[in-house]
Amino acid sequence: MISGTGIDIIEIDRIRKAISNNSKFIERIFTQNEIKYIESKNNNMNTISGIFAAKEAVSKALGSGISGFKWTDIEIFSELSGKPNVRLLGKAKELANKRNIGHIHISISHSKDNAVAFAVAEEDEKNFYRENYNIPCINGDYTIIDKEMVNNIIPKREKNTHKGTYGRVGVIGGSKGMTGAVILALRACLRSGSGLVYSMAPESIIHIIELSVTESIAIPIKDTGSGCFDSSSTENIKEWINKMDCLVLGPGMGVDNDRVGLINDILLSTAKPIVLDADGINCVSKNKKGLLSRQYPTVLTPHPAELSRLLDVTVDEIQSNRIQYCRNTAKTYNAITVLKGSNTVIASPEGDIYINTTGNPGMATAGSGDVLSGMIASLIGQKIEPLKATIASVFLHGLAGDIGAMEKGEYGLTAGDIVENIPYTIKYVKSN
Repeated sequence: MISGTGIDIIEIDRIRKAISNNSKFIERIFTQNEIKYIESKNNNMNTISGIFAAKEAVSKALGSGISGFKWTDIEIFSELSGKPNVRLLGKAKELANKRNIGHIHISISHSKDNAVAFAVAEEDEKNFYRENYNIPCINGDYTIIDKEMVNNIIPKREKNTHKGTYGRVGVIGGSKGMTGAVILALRACLRSGSGLVYSMAPESIIHIIELSVTESIAIPIKDTGSGCFDSSSTENIKEWINKMDCLVLGPGMGVDNDRVGLINDILLSTAKPIVLDADGINCVSKNKKGLLSRQYPTVLTPHPAELSRLLDVTVDEIQSNRIQYCRNTAKTYNAITVLKGSNTVIASPEGDIYINTTGNPGMATAGSGDVLSGMIASLIGQKIEPLKATIASVFLHGLAGDIGAMEKGEYGLTAGDIVENIPYTIKYVKSN
């Protein structure tokens, strides 16, 4: 991402006069390496003027001009190909580091009378994760999620593997007008490394999903033409779920008595890990039997309003003590619980708390939660222990949003942007 630009034009005759009038000019403006290069060019005035203009342009790209550092803190040199390049030293380098500038591109030209240079400062994408995170003062014991922790969770891929090695994930959801939730979850699964991804959606709308995510396998579920799951759907779904390594249950599903019954039936009938999200949680809020009775790995991913419905307390109460309500939910329902929001909180059924350090307000956008659910299910499907998979996914999800915000700003960030940045976050975390 471009951090700054600078341009400078200088009259060559002005540089000639400055050198003539000030014996210290060359020594004050140019580094020893630059002076040697100038001498190798027989003190050519075009060369001297071009380097001077380049220094001015670079200082403008840094956002300061020649202020707070010396002329000799910017060094212009030539690569073997003749291409000009920039080396920052001293205070100029400190300023670039402070502003997360990783590289400066420079172009120099001249005419008979003038020399001109143009500089472009580029952010260092290796440092888009902020180590100096700001966690509000919170009482209690918790673990901060960081890059090193996530690096230790995500395994290096072995050469002798195939798509079956990386898991089969089924996404169960969708209804008329809400296919986007399933599409985003499927894409997130694929971008997080799943080998095989299946969509189980009402048969009258599944063609939309097939056209949108061509890499997924579509399983049409009977819906009597309504565009949503009904009482005829349950047995059809149950034929498939035990073939999966992990399930995402609920995105875009909608809520009514048939779907409340379907959610409870699936929770009680399969030992496969389930990531329960969105309308899956809303359905459980109306009938908690399946979730309370379930003894198999489960991940809940509520935002405060969904948790409010599940616990029958106000959003304000939850937000006033996020750790307590997240921990209580995990213990009550024997489920890993992810309370989404600024500094997302994760609680294990044993009461352990983890707080995330990535993410930004731009991620408060439709579909962001569906992306997270797909990521968690993908890593669980790849045989990563559910709590560790959840911790890594939450961190990577926020980091993908941070990359998106860095490129596009927080206002224009979409869930699709988050999905497309998932591979870069994994690459970054696994890099040295």
